[in-house]
Amino acid sequence: MNIQDVILGFLYDEPMSGYDIKQMMENSVSYFFDASFGAIYPALRKMEKEGLVEKQIIQQDGKPNKNLFVITESGRGQFQTYLNSPINPTVTRSDILIRIFFGRFTTKEKVMEWLLEERGKNQAMYDNLTKIANLYPNMESNKRFTLEFGIRQAEMILGMVDEELKKLNDSKGD
Repeated sequence: MNIQDVILGFLYDEPMSGYDIKQMMENSVSYFFDASFGAIYPALRKMEKEGLVEKQIIQQDGKPNKNLFVITESGRGQFQTYLNSPINPTVTRSDILIRIFFGRFTTKEKVMEWLLEERGKNQAMYDNLTKIANLYPNMESNKRFTLEFGIRQAEMILGMVDEELKKLNDSKGD
């Protein structure tokens, strides 16, 4: 999976601007795939050169023109090739886990600070995902599965962080 595969997936249903793609990512898959505008726009330019998408320029009154990207037949073929390719192993890269792994080289207070920060991020993710789940109760089942995965992952992380914070608090006098 790469950013092109994800963009082609979003464009498979309808033409979108780079901004629309970024918004769709933030509102749907950002908890397991995220990309900045600095990654999306270069990918779209490359995909246009490769014939995977075509750019349509929409004239707008009083605003800059809007560039909509439309998937081509070649792009549809590439996306289908991606869907039919073997699934890559999931690789988890986590700054918080690396820091905690090496936490013996710092203070308990610092580890607790990291855990509290991570708790806040995961609480925000949980709140956002449950809000989306409540806003769209009839969501298509494949999208619902990924949303539920994110909710459960956030719940699991919150539970583990809370357990570790309790252990650290209980051992403060040690």
